[in-house]
Amino acid sequence: MTRLWLLRHAKAEPWPADDFARALAPRGRRNAPEMGRKLAAAGCAPNRVLCSAGRRAVETMCGVLPALPADLRVDVLRPLYTFSPQAVLGCLRRLPRDSGDLMVVGHNPALQELALYLAGSGEPDAFAILHGKFPTCAVAELEFLPAPHAAGWKEGSGRLRRVLTPRPPRPRRMPPEGKP
Repeated sequence: MTRLWLLRHAKAEPWPADDFARALAPRGRRNAPEMGRKLAAAGCAPNRVLCSAGRRAVETMCGVLPALPADLRVDVLRPLYTFSPQAVLGCLRRLPRDSGDLMVVGHNPALQELALYLAGSGEPDAFAILHGKFPTCAVAELEFLPAPHAAGWKEGSGRLRRVLTPRPPRPRRMPPEGKP
């Protein structure tokens, strides 16, 4: 079995002229280490982390890393600065077969759409979050059987185990009865 964790970068500053250079906002700098602790408590132990070269993704990864295993390999990749799920999947498919469990730190909508594309089954609560708003600093965890390598990952080939969020998801407000 192979595991994949898709970590959306933490809350970033408002959009400047250079999106690539956006830093984390104060809330993002608080949430990243907290998410690292949640991941460690949930047994997250990737062998390799692939991170977008965008500043907010790198800062998120740096906040999470202290809680993860010390011996993992980290790659910061410019091609992961993308909003395309297929581009992320392409990066994963080019990895060596012995890459083991993986974490990707990147951007939306790429990660949310990739999780939905890969997840053919899974936990209903996790799907509810993915079909709604995939918050900043949220993590979707997928597992793959029997294909141990991303080259075998196809639409619906994974199982969505869980989605971890920095805060509990907000319940959707329903309009009062009789009102649109």
